[in-house]
Amino acid sequence: MSSSPKIDASSLLVTTIKGVGEKMGASFLKLGIKSVEDLLFHFPTDYQDRTKLSRIADLEPDQEFVIRGTVEKVSQTFVPRKMLIIRVADSTGHIYLRFFYYFPGLRNLFKEGSVMEIAGIARLGRYGLETIHPDYELCTNLEFTPKILPKYRLTRGITHQKLRKVLANAIEMVNRGKIELIDYFPQNNLEDLSNSILRIHAPHPNDEINDYLVGGKSPHRKRIGLEEVVANKISYLSIKYQNKNKPADIFSDESLANQIIGSLPFHLTDDQNLAYQEIKDDISSGSPMLRLLQGDVGSGKTIVAALIAASVVFDGKQVAILAPTTILAKQHYKNFIEWFGNGIEIELLTSKISAKERREKLIKIATGHVKIIIGTHAVFQKDVFYKSLSLVIYDEQHRFGVTQRLKLKEKAEDYPHQLLLSATPIPRTMAMSVLSGLDVSTIKSLPPNRKPIVTTLLSNKRRDALINRIKKAIESGSQVYWVCPLIEESDNSLIGIEDLEKVLKNEFKSDQFKILHGKMPDKEKNEILDSFKNKTTQILLATTVIEVGIDVPDANIMVIENSERFGLAQLHQLRGRVGRGDKESYCILMHEDNLSELSEKRLNVISATNDGFLIAEEDLKLRGPGDILGLSQTGQPSFTFYDLIADEEIQSEANRITDKIMQLPIEKQRKIIERWFPAHLELSDV
Repeated sequence: MSSSPKIDASSLLVTTIKGVGEKMGASFLKLGIKSVEDLLFHFPTDYQDRTKLSRIADLEPDQEFVIRGTVEKVSQTFVPRKMLIIRVADSTGHIYLRFFYYFPGLRNLFKEGSVMEIAGIARLGRYGLETIHPDYELCTNLEFTPKILPKYRLTRGITHQKLRKVLANAIEMVNRGKIELIDYFPQNNLEDLSNSILRIHAPHPNDEINDYLVGGKSPHRKRIGLEEVVANKISYLSIKYQNKNKPADIFSDESLANQIIGSLPFHLTDDQNLAYQEIKDDISSGSPMLRLLQGDVGSGKTIVAALIAASVVFDGKQVAILAPTTILAKQHYKNFIEWFGNGIEIELLTSKISAKERREKLIKIATGHVKIIIGTHAVFQKDVFYKSLSLVIYDEQHRFGVTQRLKLKEKAEDYPHQLLLSATPIPRTMAMSVLSGLDVSTIKSLPPNRKPIVTTLLSNKRRDALINRIKKAIESGSQVYWVCPLIEESDNSLIGIEDLEKVLKNEFKSDQFKILHGKMPDKEKNEILDSFKNKTTQILLATTVIEVGIDVPDANIMVIENSERFGLAQLHQLRGRVGRGDKESYCILMHEDNLSELSEKRLNVISATNDGFLIAEEDLKLRGPGDILGLSQTGQPSFTFYDLIADEEIQSEANRITDKIMQLPIEKQRKIIERWFPAHLELSDV
């Protein structure tokens, strides 16, 4: 008699698991868990070590612990707030458990005289040692069983206890052969997929916990990490190959582009010319372009994008340029007006314009009179219709998510060419792993007249010396950016604009400095920026709103407060606001005295080099990928198990497996993408 066939875990709803009703199923959906496979791929974010018991008498404040004790007293109080208090004791002492949020039946669960296993963090309370909302379970065995318990990302209605119980039921279904986790990898000598998943959810008590987290040495973790990076590679390669088979407008005329090149007061660098040629080849190929143009701050990416736009508009088609901020959009608008002259109609579209002005602009866009549309998120709103959108340019591409890019793509009748710009250089390691499906052009060289920016670290205690230096610099015609991370007056170690405003009021004339931050109305922002550009104002005290889109050649000093709180990529971006003229430029990084080891390393990196690509490599090592690409908000993967540094040695294996899977039917490719990056399936239409 043949056994029943196994059911694919991806086709089985999580509500079929014992203990999961409709209400809990709805809570699971908030975590992105719909199927049993989704549940099994909801991996731990950390682990709790329950391999050793502590004595209550030995506990210290802030210490994590696991104890066994007897419930001595259960009480409920309403002063100063509703609270359940349980006194638990062992042979050495007692500890209080406090619950502020609890279900009504919890009081009955802790019965006086019952033996409980408690895991939590100790702290000193009013009546001695206590712990807040600890993990707990009733002891059914007299002997202590060492274990390592996983910790997960949770949501309202899903506790660790509930999630672990549901996962245990799902794992039992796998072990009993009722369901299966399909392994999409070709024949290999790797760890078994199912065994790896089960081991990650339930490590052995003698396992090293860190081996199962990102960067760990466990072969089970590496097996899962390998599948994760392969799934990402496939998702982007699928986009690339599908795009190649779709028709796109062909643009080959360079007449207008050559006119613009001839009118420039500078010569393009070799890197700019090469990038221009690569992108030209893309838009003349007949297939939709999907290319990233990356370059260091001030390397001249925008003019290359403008030259490509010139070929498109010369043929009567439209170009949309999407910028993350109004300031940057306005800077692009100014540049494009200067480069294209009066022959091409260009419009700026932001959310801050009047309803009447907006209606007029939308009519001109819909009828095709406007050829270049520059703006913020306003360019892909529902009421914006394009007559012939053929090229979309995303500046600071890491600030835009998958959904946003899809919305703008949908404004085109066919498949538009897409050019992504980034002034955050992407390390080679990351490019190989994360951007497999993108063609990449790189501009490394800076314009020949650019001088290296001198970067100095300065303690907050030497602020008086800094102010004296700035006073002298202003007298000689210099202008200063002074950047703060906060607007409000600060009561902690961070210094805010209001704090600094008080300092500057005592040291400078009121007309020498102005304040700029993102909460200001656009009109006020523009007035302040104009006064700075016109040299009416010498010091611009600002938040990071000036990170992109501001170009003032005479501004040659950048002061950054609390520099240790910024990522390297952001510091490099901010520093790039100076050094745009012929003056020697300086960046002063203010910092606290007692820097952490990591902060000191990062600041030493930025002060030692102006090379954005080298800085990006170091940023990747020190902070991880999320800070470089803004991965959490882009639809780019912030990897769960694959580690860009620790797993670099399996990159060749990832490439081999990817090549094999790319030979399979598209349906099977989609299965592995859906398992890891379901949002990327939408990108197939990008």
